[in-house]
Amino acid sequence: MKWGFKVQKTGIADIHTHTMYSGFTNYSHISFPDCVTTPGKSVKMAQKLGLDVLCVTDHDTIKGAIEARKYDKQLVVIGEEISSESGEIIGLFLQEPVKPGLGAVETIEKIHEQDGIAVAPHPFSEYCPSVGQMLNKLRLDGVEVFNALHRHGYSNAISCERCNGNAKLGGSDAHASYMIGNGYTLFTGDSQDDLRAAIKRRQTSYGGRVASLGDFIKYSMRVAFESSKILLNFNNVKCPMSARVSGMSNSRKMLYLLGGIAYAFTPLPVAATLIGDRMMRNKGRRMWREQNLQCSSFKEMRQ
Repeated sequence: MKWGFKVQKTGIADIHTHTMYSGFTNYSHISFPDCVTTPGKSVKMAQKLGLDVLCVTDHDTIKGAIEARKYDKQLVVIGEEISSESGEIIGLFLQEPVKPGLGAVETIEKIHEQDGIAVAPHPFSEYCPSVGQMLNKLRLDGVEVFNALHRHGYSNAISCERCNGNAKLGGSDAHASYMIGNGYTLFTGDSQDDLRAAIKRRQTSYGGRVASLGDFIKYSMRVAFESSKILLNFNNVKCPMSARVSGMSNSRKMLYLLGGIAYAFTPLPVAATLIGDRMMRNKGRRMWREQNLQCSSFKEMRQ
């Protein structure tokens, strides 16, 4: 006997990923590629994992997302992680890029003008530019309450506690293909339209695992190795790094090449990762204490 009940599928989306179009990251006095993964490789990994939606959200550009969408239109959502004056804001379902450097309110307006979805990524990050205390003053559609790159849980815990009724979302913030799917958003359905509707209705949940130390060590080595290939033009790709390399002298290219090889094939990636991990843990712990102190002070004032 058939009862006629419909079983609704639970879709899985990674709402926060990067490709080699994300440009450069600056740490102290060192500048290095933010990501060295090609859009095609990101799509292949998402397909292999069985993701229903992959949002490509490169820093201040939609070029990587447009390229990725050529491989699978049903899978890829065009997004951008926009550098506003008040911290990073993700726009999803975009038709054109949103200019960086605007105020947070104007950035969100620009996203909504093209019927996009505005998300606060890692809003209380200890090391990424974030909206922080402005979170509940902004007309957001969702908040990334689980970001897989934030290993120690402080940032994610504060974000979850302060999301104020916005859709709770999870993302990997993948800067390498093997990090895709570490964090994810669950929604009813299996299409891009279903994801958009679920975020609008505030009917999403999240899951995943934080990136391991091994992930970061591998990422560090991969950046050095792939950067060497771009320096030598082995992979024949056009990205922010290849554009920067084209203007370098041969002697400077050789210096970077030797430095990259020396870094990739020595214990340096392990040492750098362990030191960085300890620093991030300490920063996160300080932020956790500060946020709890502010919350306690606010409660006392209200009493």
